[in-house]
Amino acid sequence: SDDTDETDFIVTGVVGIIDPIKTEASSSVAALQRMGVDVWMCTGDHAVTAHAVASQIGIREENVCSNVNPEGKADLIKRLQKRRDRRNRLVKNRVAVVGDGINDAVALAQSDVGIAIGAGTEVAVEAADIVLVRSQLHDVVVALHLSRVVFDRIRLNFFWAMAYNLFALPCAAGLLYPFTDWTLPPAFAGLMMAFSSVS
Repeated sequence: SDDTDETDFIVTGVVGIIDPIKTEASSSVAALQRMGVDVWMCTGDHAVTAHAVASQIGIREENVCSNVNPEGKADLIKRLQKRRDRRNRLVKNRVAVVGDGINDAVALAQSDVGIAIGAGTEVAVEAADIVLVRSQLHDVVVALHLSRVVFDRIRLNFFWAMAYNLFALPCAAGLLYPFTDWTLPPAFAGLMMAFSSVS
């Protein structure tokens, strides 16, 4: 009837559905932050859920974007790539995205490095640069650490090769001959060339 008032309704139960947080999530976020990575969370979930999860795994509240559609995720990536530094200068930042669903494919493609969870959708795997086969978040930390170590090794090798060649080429060309009457024997030059490839 029209005379029903709110006290006629009794709540008999509340059902909540939750997607559990991965056990390694907070340690992975902490490890990334120790590496100097600014960790963000961008999700299509409701703001209350997003902020609750972020607070549990150690992501700052201002780094949480919720109720975001796939195009909005790509827009966030573009904004993060062109953020201003502390001196208010526009700088190009490198952004890595970790995702597993169809909704993440656009952001994975827009990012500088897309990392797909192996158990994710085929679209996400195709859009990513790196696919984590074991679907463990710690592998994100391992992948970033490994890439930094490899890149540092490449730079070190480049430096040593440059220094070696700057020293060896003038000697091979006879730079010391006017002062010492010494020339580099061809066999020794070949050995030095082989050694430069090994080092």
